[in-house]
Amino acid sequence: MPFAVALLTPFDSSGRVDLAKLRAHVLWLTAKGAEAFVATASAGEFLYLSDREREAVHRTVIESSMGRPVIACTWDPSPTTTEYLSKAAVQQGAHAILLPPPLAYELDDDMVMRWYEAATQHGGTTFAYHLGGPNRPSSLPLDRVNALFDRGLVGGLVDESDDPWRLRRLAEAHPGAVWSCHDGILPTMRELGSLGGVVSVAANVWPTFTHRVYEGDAALQQTMLDRAVRTQRAGGLRALKSLKRFGCRAPLVAPPDEALEGLPPAESTTGDGRSVRSSPPG
Repeated sequence: MPFAVALLTPFDSSGRVDLAKLRAHVLWLTAKGAEAFVATASAGEFLYLSDREREAVHRTVIESSMGRPVIACTWDPSPTTTEYLSKAAVQQGAHAILLPPPLAYELDDDMVMRWYEAATQHGGTTFAYHLGGPNRPSSLPLDRVNALFDRGLVGGLVDESDDPWRLRRLAEAHPGAVWSCHDGILPTMRELGSLGGVVSVAANVWPTFTHRVYEGDAALQQTMLDRAVRTQRAGGLRALKSLKRFGCRAPLVAPPDEALEGLPPAESTTGDGRSVRSSPPG
């Protein structure tokens, strides 16, 4: 079961995607034991990247991943752009394409099925993407996920819900095809033996720590839960980006330094292997 990282997207001081920093980050995570990557998903701010930026991010991650699987989110309001990004990612070597349903609108089952039928003409594997929250218009309830699998429209699912019951049902119905992505339930994910993979956002900042939690280090489980709560209170994604000095671009803004108090520094390798913050969070 691969341990994957849902990559953050770094920006420079001018608000441009910093591909050099992204490449170094992927190489660092690979050295830290990351076994797969998810690019430009919700942690990668796909809604606020242009199509050219997303294509460049996908290419950079694939080239830097040392052969590890890369799942590239190619969703766009324009079906034409989605198709373009999907074909480009497959040609570059992506393991799979990641697609949520159309966002913001309530859609019936037929419209969702039509969306995936139209959006999967790229020659590769498509993973559905459940962004979590049963009341979101873009959610994928169990029966809808099962229908997507039954019709052969998807070969996998990345699920951001924090519902172990839902994940267990899905993993049992589609063994090896469901990837769980929620750090709050990371300590329990190994109990779901039929999962296809585990995806962590916090691993961008604390890869060694999160992997030890996933591997079942009982002494760290409560620490992981506390850290997940503290991270959300400090700004969630914004807090993680600040700890990594990855920059924020509108609509996100960096939280004040005092909001990060109580969170441990980002891991960085020193000569003795300790984890330290190389510079103050921004």
